[in-house]
Amino acid sequence: MINPIQKKYRDYFLESDLKQIARLKPDILIRFGFRILSGPILNLPHLGIWSFHHGDPQIYRGGPPAFWEVIRQIPATGCVLMQLNEDLDQGKVLYQTHTQTDPLSVQRNANKLFWMSSFFPLRVLKEIDRIGADRWKERIEKKSIAPPSPLWKNPKSFELTKGLGNLFLRNLKRKLLEIKYPAHWEVGLVSTLPLSNQVISKQEINFFTNSEPSTTYFADPFPFFHQGKLMFFAELFDKKKGKGNIALLNEEGNHQVILEKPYHLSYPFLWEEDGNYYLLPESAEAGQIMVYRSTNFPFSWDKTQILFPEEAYDPTLWKTEQGYWLFVNQKCHPACSPFDELNLYFSPSLVKAKWTPHPKNPIVSDVRGARPAGRLFEKDGKLFRPAQDSERRYGHRIRVMEIKKLDLYEYLEEEAFHVEPDETSGILGIHTLNQVGDHWIMDFYSRK
Repeated sequence: MINPIQKKYRDYFLESDLKQIARLKPDILIRFGFRILSGPILNLPHLGIWSFHHGDPQIYRGGPPAFWEVIRQIPATGCVLMQLNEDLDQGKVLYQTHTQTDPLSVQRNANKLFWMSSFFPLRVLKEIDRIGADRWKERIEKKSIAPPSPLWKNPKSFELTKGLGNLFLRNLKRKLLEIKYPAHWEVGLVSTLPLSNQVISKQEINFFTNSEPSTTYFADPFPFFHQGKLMFFAELFDKKKGKGNIALLNEEGNHQVILEKPYHLSYPFLWEEDGNYYLLPESAEAGQIMVYRSTNFPFSWDKTQILFPEEAYDPTLWKTEQGYWLFVNQKCHPACSPFDELNLYFSPSLVKAKWTPHPKNPIVSDVRGARPAGRLFEKDGKLFRPAQDSERRYGHRIRVMEIKKLDLYEYLEEEAFHVEPDETSGILGIHTLNQVGDHWIMDFYSRK
């Protein structure tokens, strides 16, 4: 048993204890339960001492974990795995994520964050094994150190009482709002988007007609032209049953259900190849992704195969000379959110596809840009991926990411621009973006 020497705020180790630890030749040590570690122990492991920080160190330091984000209504709750140095919370960030703050429960917010962060060390170790320790060290040396931020402490009795009281009132107000004004989605067209940040007001949207807005809504539109007419597939959500089907709609607002299952269906990703049309709707509730082939396009569809045998959200395909890439959101643990982490898989063929996970999975771990929001598209020789930003709320806005590198070993993307609603016009969110001719088709969230 080795115990540290505890001073006012810091923990140190005797030289004899350091020698005992050194004989084990540790590659890493992970800090649990200590205060501020200082002294030679920090440089003893080959790859350093790693420590969790359950919070975004650019926003605040201290604790309790995942508490202040809920009480102070910070939209996203961050978490980092850090390599420690002598400066408090100023180490190298080895892995980082953000998840949407649960606005109603500190317990749920913390539980989600703890489960997510438990996967971080293994992910970093896999990356070290993949590229080698020397190259990994070079990479983290180039990463910026978290800047100083306010140090928050455990709340005093008055702060706790006030914070929990405000939380209760927000909960009550939210529940009453949801009852009086349920969530509603609509599909509409907007003019061509410039490749720059844009705010869309209600007046700019040409909405498609929904004859039953009190009981249904449309979302996740995937457009196409058929016999010279604009049509699109979309999720048709039944508000009473709380379940979605896949519907076909035309410009006049007429619709018919073309795919219905006992479980929820949404995000009808449309794929055309060799003169055949395929639908890959989200069916996460069924625990797998199915492929449907059209026998009479666009009205009749038959199931052809199980494309992906796991629970996954918003399946999005892309084809290159190498083969097929499947982008899907997945939970790293059942307690986690389906908004947070994007995984990428490769298969040389779609016939009896054999998916190989990308070595950098999850390729995105951030609620602000992980979940797919429509087809990938090319513009001016560049490849773009629409992504949902659900930091403030589900489907708040869309970040369009430029894919800088996509191959069997590397993936890199950067935000090119974002599209968001003008909330003063009553539109509170957008979470699907697809191009059709000279226009863009989107879905828009409101409460009515």
